[in-house]
Parts: sequence; structure tokens; C-alpha cells
Amino acid sequence: MSLPYALVDVFTTTRFQGNPLAIVRVPAQQRDTLTQETKQKIATEFNLSETVFLHESASPTDLHIDIFTPKCEIPFAGHPTIGTACHVLEQQASATGTRSLQTLITKAGPIPITAADDLVGASIPFAYHQHQKPVQSAPVISIVNGLSFALQQLPDLASLAAVTEALLPDCFATAHLDAGWDSGPTGSKYYVDLGRDGSGCRTLRTRMFIGWEDPGTGSASSALAAYLALQEPIENGAGPFDYHIIQGVEMGRRNDIYVTVERDAGDHTYLGTTIREDV
Repeated sequence: MSLPYALVDVFTTTRFQGNPLAIVRVPAQQRDTLTQETKQKIATEFNLSETVFLHESASPTDLHIDIFTPKCEIPFAGHPTIGTACHVLEQQASATGTRSLQTLITKAGPIPITAADDLVGASIPFAYHQHQKPVQSAPVISIVNGLSFALQQLPDLASLAAVTEALLPDCFATAHLDAGWDSGPTGSKYYVDLGRDGSGCRTLRTRMFIGWEDPGTGSASSALAAYLALQEPIENGAGPFDYHIIQGVEMGRRNDIYVTVERDAGDHTYLGTTIREDV
């Protein structure tokens, strides 16, 4: 079996910055013969934070993707979703002069894709849940069932630079997760609040570890933004709340991730979020 693939850098407009992603195209006639075991072996061989398997379809507007880390399949991740959307839209524009992709379908659900000017956005299929037990005082948030993050705020950039490991020695440990949500990995997202700009956008410097350090994590950034949006005073209403999350600087691979969150102003119930990047 021979499968074409592309390597792209996500959350950046500069080559060799951002977070690299492998996108493996799976022709329709090979979809049923490419096993999950083989997908996992391919993802392990690439050894990137994530590898996407893009299933070709007769419909250019709705495409299915599977997302694998070197260790396991996960239901959703932000940088593979945005990276795949940018790649497909660019190829469509080159081939037809139009950008027709509307939805990427993941194991976590369908993800609407938007493309306007130089921004590509994805509306995240959240199943937001805050677990009862923190990890070393850090609240634990699930973005979808099967993918969680411990969110540790640090006082300054020097403290962020000094981080060397995850809060959890085993990212697949589940004792800290609530019943019914106790599956999948838990990453450690460290962050420093750098304040708001003149438009009210909140800038955060971050690092994320999940058995390794990941240079740019859309799912963890979305979980962090949603958590922070739910801490906003009630008088601030539903938002939207804008966040510019900078990750990967310490690795020499800066990622610029933009997240917009809206919530229910009455009871702080989460409604939705969009991540986007410049293209």
C-alpha cells in the first residue's frame, strides 16, 4: 500500500516555526483496508505530536479525518484540525480557484470550517467538563471526553522557562479524572497571563507537556481559553472573549494561536469556541 502525504507547519506563517503535522491522504478505495493498527504504526514512524489520516471523498465540502499521536488515537486535536483545513483549502484554491471545504468530521464530531481573508477558523466540538480533583492544585479540564488538560498558572516568564516536565509522570493515569470521563491522556498546560491589549484580547504565554513537549496545541489552548472565559465576571456577559496564546517559544518553534470563546451569561455554561490561524 502506497499513500501520499504532506508535512506542514501549523500556527505560523514562517517555515520551520509552529507545530509540524503529517497529513496522510487515504483514497476512498483503501479506506476499509487501512487498519487502525497500521495507522498507529505510521503515526509512530512520523513521531510528530499528531498525524492526520485524511479520507478522500466525493464531497469536497465534508471530509473525515482520524488523528493519531505516536502512542494512540485521540478524538480531537486543534493543530491537526486547523492544519488539515488550511492544507485542503490551499489545494482546492490551486486546483479550482475556490475554497469549498465546510466541515471536517472527527471522532469528536463535525467541525465547521471558516475561511475569510487570511484567517482559517474551526468551531470546536466541545464537551467541556471540569474534574473534581486538581493535579498539584491545577484544575483539570476535559475538552472532549477522552482528552484532558491540567492548567497550571505561573507567575512570570522565568518560571515558565524553568519548567522541565509534566505535572503527571504518566499522562495516561486516570485516578484524577471523574467517573465517566476517565479515559484518554491528560496534558499539562502551563501559562503566564501577559494582560490585555487595547482591544481587550488577552495574551498568554504557554507550554504544554504530554509525555513530550508539544510546540503548539490547539486543543489545550481551547480548553484554557474556555476555562478562563468561565472565570470572567458575570457582568461581562456572553463575550465573545478573545485570547492570543503564544506557545513553543522555548523550543524555538513559536506558535500563534487565536481563540474566541462565547458563553451563556446567566449561568456560565460554555457555549462554543473558535480557534484560528493566519495563512
